[in-house]
Amino acid sequence: MIGHLEGKLIYNNEDNIIIDVDGVGYQVEVPGIYTKKDLNKKLELFIHTYIREDALDLYGFETVEEKKLFKTLLSVSRVGPKAAMNVLSSLSYERFINAILSENVSVLKEVSGIGPKTAQRLILELKSKIEDMLPELQIDKGKSMDKYDEDLYEALTQLGYSKKEVDKAIDNLDLDTELQLEEKIKNVLSYLGREK
Repeated sequence: MIGHLEGKLIYNNEDNIIIDVDGVGYQVEVPGIYTKKDLNKKLELFIHTYIREDALDLYGFETVEEKKLFKTLLSVSRVGPKAAMNVLSSLSYERFINAILSENVSVLKEVSGIGPKTAQRLILELKSKIEDMLPELQIDKGKSMDKYDEDLYEALTQLGYSKKEVDKAIDNLDLDTELQLEEKIKNVLSYLGREK
């Protein structure tokens, strides 16, 4: 069972990469964020090995927490690895956790292929599991619930930023929950401007 790979990125496309580890190329399914990584750069991935009758697939993640969340998603009825990866490509793991804990169906419906019924099933089957995982994921429930302001997301995506860019900015900024929406927008725009 492969649990971790570290090597050079030699190929990437929309949903998978090839990482060269000491002359052996491993094809790994990854969330969309990795398709923007530069070739020939060193890369470290935490791997989930998925085995079935007709295939052996590797799924790679930047953090152990993302890998744990992926495995938890696989525990939901009728959610396979492709659907679980689609969730993690569309939402940061913290935003997904927040959507489950706050039972926010509209955020879950942003993921391609998830309608209202699937969103409700995800909430029903995952809420208690995720609550149990919070200490292990090193997430404070109260902070996580306050951190994601859907008005902020809507305003920034209207300005042309992707949800992944907004997720990264919010994850890296310690936004005061007492700030007005306009101040939050200014802080995030300032961060995004520095990243370019």
